[in-house]
Amino acid sequence: MKRAILLTVLTSCAGWGQSPSFEVASIKKGPVEGPMAHTTGCFSGAPFADPGMYMCYNATVALMAFQAYGLKQYQMSGVNDDKDKYSVRAKLPAGASKSDIPLMLRNLLAERFKLTFHYEPTEMPVYELVTAKSGPRMHEASEPKADAAPANPPGKTVMDADGFPIYPSAPGSVSMSRANGLVRMRANAAPIEKLVSSLLSMLAVPVFDSTGLAGKYDFTMTFTVESIGQAKAGSDPADGLPIFAALEKELGLKLEKSKRTVDVFVIDHLDKSAAEN
Repeated sequence: MKRAILLTVLTSCAGWGQSPSFEVASIKKGPVEGPMAHTTGCFSGAPFADPGMYMCYNATVALMAFQAYGLKQYQMSGVNDDKDKYSVRAKLPAGASKSDIPLMLRNLLAERFKLTFHYEPTEMPVYELVTAKSGPRMHEASEPKADAAPANPPGKTVMDADGFPIYPSAPGSVSMSRANGLVRMRANAAPIEKLVSSLLSMLAVPVFDSTGLAGKYDFTMTFTVESIGQAKAGSDPADGLPIFAALEKELGLKLEKSKRTVDVFVIDHLDKSAAEN
């Protein structure tokens, strides 16, 4: 039996220690003009926001809620579908950290848009990431490397022996590059959750970690763009492994179909007329 938990977002309190809020926040409806006209999203820090500022460009209320509540793709559909887009310019209070921003954004949505919502438990098809019978084939990182690749010289991209661009990557990260209809994924001392996040973004299906692997790993995996549904129309299939086969052959992991009940974020109410100023 499905249960719906109604959650009403509380407006922020005056006390910083109780409920952090942006010091000043300006919200304007309509498309952004100028150099950010084609940018969509919410950001803090360079290159999209000045120090001490939090900025949204061409953002729907759903997109702001998506970030504020740390949602996964499968927890909210149509994040960018709303025709009403907003620009937000918010100043962070002195002493605020990046981890405070989601709560400040929640308070902003409650105060200015009167947002209320609930989580609806919903059963849906998912993938479980498990270890293959052969066992994991990844190398556990003995010591995180400061960078997995040299910095690219100005105006030049470093390529590997197969013609894939090599991008610098910090420890704990997963990077991807493309060449000749293939995708090459590289991990630098990354936990399995980073691989799961990458698979989720490519396959657009919920992916859950059922491997039991708790380490940090270095690995390289190459698979066809076509196998993740991102090949250009009319392009010839690349000579390579589909992503499911590459996972098993190169990493010793498998994706198995299953079903799970997940909490889907549902907006119950928002008042757009109160937002601007």
